[in-house]
Amino acid sequence: MSTGHPLFTALVDDAALFPPGCASMPDALAAHPHHRSAHYADIVGRFLCPASRLPELIATLPAETSIELSLIADTGPTGLDEALVLGLADDRIDIEAVEVAPVQELDLMEAVERALEPLPPILAFVEVPRSPGWTGGLDAIAAAGRGAKLRTGGASAAAFPSEAELAAFILACVTRDVPFKCTAGLHNALRHRDSASSFEQHGFLNIALATHAAVLGEGTEAVEALLAERDGSRLVATFGQVTDHDARRTRANFVGFGSCSILEPVADLTRLGLLG
Repeated sequence: MSTGHPLFTALVDDAALFPPGCASMPDALAAHPHHRSAHYADIVGRFLCPASRLPELIATLPAETSIELSLIADTGPTGLDEALVLGLADDRIDIEAVEVAPVQELDLMEAVERALEPLPPILAFVEVPRSPGWTGGLDAIAAAGRGAKLRTGGASAAAFPSEAELAAFILACVTRDVPFKCTAGLHNALRHRDSASSFEQHGFLNIALATHAAVLGEGTEAVEALLAERDGSRLVATFGQVTDHDARRTRANFVGFGSCSILEPVADLTRLGLLG
């Protein structure tokens, strides 16, 4: 069984090692092949691994197993280089992408430029801080031919961007033809208020359809409205109008998101009748 729709192909990166799940390396590596062979395998993307933990991953990975990684640069440029060399030397490891965050203490433009400078010639995403002048950072990312990354959640309400902020980011990326991915807070398909934390949380289906609208040339009002929509039936109806061609165009911009739980997005897509 598969999703049968390119809007969801490899949409969810496996972030089992990261909060709030924080799985152990053995547990995360044991679960990943099951996700990749399950009925929902189409939606499963890369395994996310901090650069600092790549030696642990290599020591834990079974001899006969191969894995596609996105490497999260938590060690600075030197540590990233060492991890890339280590991964290149192991035939079981395929590092397909890297993800970096600018140094917060620096001026934004300087921080983005420093983050961009040491990146290898593979798919790379630079996190865009939610701070004044962020579009300048995005311009630098676009000029370098790299991707952007936005944090869409966290441990406080302030960590979640507003619908207006997220719409501005999506439109800015689409306008500049910058691929982007999201991280944190996207366990569920639909926009909702979390019952445990009472935080307003974005939905990954909302983001996919809002990006689709931006790709088709719709403006801020339409993109914000899709990000704000909480009615699953309305979003499913909108999804039903997305052609395969436009879905691929959409995913060229919205590359995907990391989730410490693969099963939560699967459950939401199943409940909405979009999986299978």
